[in-house]
Amino acid sequence: MIELKLAQRVGRIQPSATLALTARAKALAAEGKDVIALTAGEPDFETPDYIRDAAIDALKAKGPVDRYTPASGLPAIRKAVAHKFKRDNGLEYSPEQVMVNCGAKHSCFNLIAALIDEGDEVIIPAPYWVSYPEMVNFFGGKPVVVDTSSTGFVLTPDALKKALTPKTKLVMVNSPGNPTGAVWSREAQQALADVLRGTGVAVLSDEIYEKLVYDGEHVSFASLSDDAYSRTVTINGVAKAYAMTGWRIGYAGGPKHVIAAMGALQSHSTSNPATVSQLATLKALAEDPAELPEWKRKFIARRDVIAGGLNDIAGVNCSRPGGAFYVFPDFRGWIGKSHGDLLLKDDHVICEALLTRAHVAGVPGSEFGAPGFVRFSYAASDEEIRKAVERIAAFAKELK
Repeated sequence: MIELKLAQRVGRIQPSATLALTARAKALAAEGKDVIALTAGEPDFETPDYIRDAAIDALKAKGPVDRYTPASGLPAIRKAVAHKFKRDNGLEYSPEQVMVNCGAKHSCFNLIAALIDEGDEVIIPAPYWVSYPEMVNFFGGKPVVVDTSSTGFVLTPDALKKALTPKTKLVMVNSPGNPTGAVWSREAQQALADVLRGTGVAVLSDEIYEKLVYDGEHVSFASLSDDAYSRTVTINGVAKAYAMTGWRIGYAGGPKHVIAAMGALQSHSTSNPATVSQLATLKALAEDPAELPEWKRKFIARRDVIAGGLNDIAGVNCSRPGGAFYVFPDFRGWIGKSHGDLLLKDDHVICEALLTRAHVAGVPGSEFGAPGFVRFSYAASDEEIRKAVERIAAFAKELK
């Protein structure tokens, strides 16, 4: 048999560890194991009825819902996205400055494809979302990873200055962040904007967790100044705040020529996002879900349970995140200890042991650029979170 040769660019990337571990946990559950999976980055709530009803009405009406739309989205939804940016973020984008994508991940991919040439450097604060460096690698760019674990998971202006070179093309900003849940203050972001002022460096501001802020406030990087606005592409979507992960709608706003380039790329790759999802998103963007305050209340309660419970476990240190729905505890106190015949030599082994021996699934921090940490999602039921903490605590008592 002839083995087909793959493109070199594909060899630069690895599959998503988050999706792989979620699949592994589901496989164990299918075997009858009582696995608590705290891996997936999606709310455990249902898409609100008013959004579902909008999709149902569109399907019943037939006609446009059955057809292609412009590659960058229906004119009506681009207008709605522009209105959302102005209403919620103080950003003045014309409909020509926004586009709709197949999820915020797709928005990020399109932007990196439009900006990054071979050898261009992209500054990525670590811990980072697993897909950021993989996307950069795919297009031949060079991820420049800057550790923020000693500065509250926030990129400092001094660290940014040190990382900048003549080859720097893009800086990643993600607040609230995945995997840490850290919320970057207005002052912290302004300090970064001041460093970038007058440079030719672009900013990708990933704001997908914008409406899930519990401590502090959400600040759009592009709103900080005219200079910041001119260099920033703001990326968001309906997955998290509207519990619409499966609907696959993200959107981006930024300089007109950049959005046009992203649209040209999309016209030759995916074409338009699903028409029915666009029509449902039109309804979603009109107002926040009535359920959102209750969702946030539940997330806060769950955050406090899991963070407090993990901090009571010997060798574990867990900060309390200000947003999103993840905790990112430091498990370095476990490294070098043994559980029975198993030496916990790194965070991958820790996660494997927790999955197979305690039946709790988390994602190794190494996948996010932070060895020794573990990400747990608290987008799970109260009972699952309490049981998970109890199992991890029982596991810890058996360490030697």
